[in-house]
Amino acid sequence: MIVTFHTTPWQARLRGIKSEGGFTLIELLVASTMAIILLGATLTLLITSQQVQARDAEWAQTMQAGRTGLARMAHEIRQASKIETAEAGTIDFLATIGGKSWQIKFECGVAQPGTTYDECVRFAAEESKSLPTTGSPTVRDVLNGTTVFAYSPNTTSPNVVTLKVELPAKGTLHLASAGDNKHNIVLENAAFMRNLDLAG
Repeated sequence: MIVTFHTTPWQARLRGIKSEGGFTLIELLVASTMAIILLGATLTLLITSQQVQARDAEWAQTMQAGRTGLARMAHEIRQASKIETAEAGTIDFLATIGGKSWQIKFECGVAQPGTTYDECVRFAAEESKSLPTTGSPTVRDVLNGTTVFAYSPNTTSPNVVTLKVELPAKGTLHLASAGDNKHNIVLENAAFMRNLDLAG
């Protein structure tokens, strides 16, 4: 004789629930720990990339500002028709710029307010007038303010001026974290004063 058992729908449902395996407490703890580790690694990567981006932005801004100021100094020195003073931290010369005769002085050992750095300051006046006591900063955050200019063949009758400024790569914006950008930026330019022979 064959005996047949019939199951009701709720019994079938009950068997299905019993056969479904849930997560145990240990499995949940392991999964949570792995998720926390993965999230921590992702956040560390994001924070590091933000610091690197800020450091690079500050480096680029310092580089651009330094290049612009150095290029301006070199451009005006190239127009020199007479050198009044030729020192390692200062150059004073006469030049014709824009059809006018100017006396221009770049002094790079000037203490920059609010920092421990120097700055290169431009003083200018028309040739017959005296130089003002205040000038406009051309290059900021200079580390070697007293040794920016080098002259060839000598300081008494130079015809070539080499300009070299050393700037801190960390800048003064304080965007990057402490300890980044420990190296300095060194920028160089040169000016051949072709108008010296034209001076009468």
